[in-house]
Amino acid sequence: MTFRCAGLAFSLLLLSACAGLERQPDLIRVTVSDIQVVESTLFEQLYQVGLRIQNRGEKAITITGGSFDLAINGKDLGSGVTDQTVTIPAYSDARADVRMVSTAFGMMRVILSMQERSGQSIEYEISGRFSVEGGFGGVSFSEAGEISLPGG
Repeated sequence: MTFRCAGLAFSLLLLSACAGLERQPDLIRVTVSDIQVVESTLFEQLYQVGLRIQNRGEKAITITGGSFDLAINGKDLGSGVTDQTVTIPAYSDARADVRMVSTAFGMMRVILSMQERSGQSIEYEISGRFSVEGGFGGVSFSEAGEISLPGG
């Protein structure tokens, strides 16, 4: 019985230690700085997406890879992954160029939603997770915003 209590106490201590290592959600901010079409076929498009990553903490962060999803006007546009390593000094920012894949159907949904919103703003949301050197679990991010469109 004592062994089981000690095991339970150790497990709880380990879980609380791991929870303390999880990065705070506002430690980084990720925004889309550029999107370029790299390749397009009938069924999918490949994009090069420039991500601006801000480190809002007092220590440098080294990102060793990650993934993200991008939505436009509430419609999924695509998803991307990277194995790129980027070090962001404390209270600074860096750019990472990441590949993103979109299906033709995803692109059609976005185009239709943009036509419906002519003269209004485009809403976007990017969310994902980066693996961080020396950290357990990495760091998650989620940002949303609007881009105003000229009237049409």
